[in-house]
Amino acid sequence: MTRSHPTDLAGLRGALARSRELRQWTTWWARRAAEVRRESRGLRQHARALHARYQSWRQRYLLVECIWCQKHLSWHYMDKPLVEVPPTSHGVCPTCFETQLRELRRRQP
Repeated sequence: MTRSHPTDLAGLRGALARSRELRQWTTWWARRAAEVRRESRGLRQHARALHARYQSWRQRYLLVECIWCQKHLSWHYMDKPLVEVPPTSHGVCPTCFETQLRELRRRQP
């Protein structure tokens, strides 16, 4: 039987320690990946629930925005829910109304 050199044993112990450390890191990352997948699944379910709630809410309200500047003006409640979500309704915001009124007055002789 041959005798091992002391430096060979030290190198072997170091390699085993690194191997153990790598296994620990691999285990930690595998657990973290599983945790992230569970969290992602939960977030996707929550997003689907929010989207469904938004769609049901959107069937009762109509978005009204300015025809000139597309600024959000209000939500208009409808008694009867819509089957298909309509495009946005339009109005005129006070700022654009004043601007257009001045323009019309300027054009008149």
